[in-house]
Amino acid sequence: MKRMQRRLRASVWAMPLMGLMLLASCGASLQTEGGDAMAPAAESEVMADSTEADAAVPSSGDGSATLLADTAAVPAARPALIKQAALGLTVESVDDALTEISNILVIQQGDLLELQDEQRFDDNGFAYVTLRLRIPKDNLDATLKDLKALGTVEQQSISAEDVSNQLVDLDARLRNLRQSEESLLKIMDRSGSIEEVLQVSRELSTVRASVEQIDAQLKALQNRVAYSTINLQLIPAGGPQTPTISIAETLGDTWQSAADSVSSLTVGLLRLGLWLLAYSPYWGAIAIASGLIYRFQRRRPQPAPETTQSSL
Repeated sequence: MKRMQRRLRASVWAMPLMGLMLLASCGASLQTEGGDAMAPAAESEVMADSTEADAAVPSSGDGSATLLADTAAVPAARPALIKQAALGLTVESVDDALTEISNILVIQQGDLLELQDEQRFDDNGFAYVTLRLRIPKDNLDATLKDLKALGTVEQQSISAEDVSNQLVDLDARLRNLRQSEESLLKIMDRSGSIEEVLQVSRELSTVRASVEQIDAQLKALQNRVAYSTINLQLIPAGGPQTPTISIAETLGDTWQSAADSVSSLTVGLLRLGLWLLAYSPYWGAIAIASGLIYRFQRRRPQPAPETTQSSL
């Protein structure tokens, strides 16, 4: 009986130990299976992250293509052009056209440089009025469009001169001269003899004169580029016109022509007299020589006439 009781007590203590060992073995197997299941998910996330990183960073070939595309997208510098336009219009009323042109200049921020509103006629007998306009270069096309709407276009032309190289050359020369001016000013600040100071001062004056000259040329050229000119000719509708001249104007023109003729004749005679006066020593010498020759011929004895006897 005692042995049976000992065996029962040993079995009672052994059962919990067996249960703990089974639980430990199940937990280890579960951890192994969970780790194996989580590994593919982690690997997929890492692969996804690397794919996104590769997509975000372009390859070397794509990068060079992108750089070339960006370089090509940069606009090239526009050339500096001096534009001039000529436009001939036939209008119903010159006065109304001049009023409209004034309004166009106000809208397009232009200026009227010259206006010849006198009665002038071309070779075909058409009276016309000429204008010279200055317009900002960006408003040239819009201004020409507005002017064409005033009448019928008879002739038009646009010319452009590229002065980009001239602008670059003048700008480079100006920068070099200003650097020379700064160097001379630094030399002037140093102590030296009076002769050296005077020599540097003369060179500085020469450089400053060149700076002012080139700066004026550069500004004038930039102004011509910034503003375009339009030579406009207005011809009134109605066909050729004959200028009417009054009787007073005809008589006045005749008198003026006669006075000019008399004046020309008088001036011609005076000029002839001056020529003769300038050659008077030669004329005197010729006259004296002629007189001496004449006297010599008169003093020379004449041969006696020969007498002939007739035989009877």
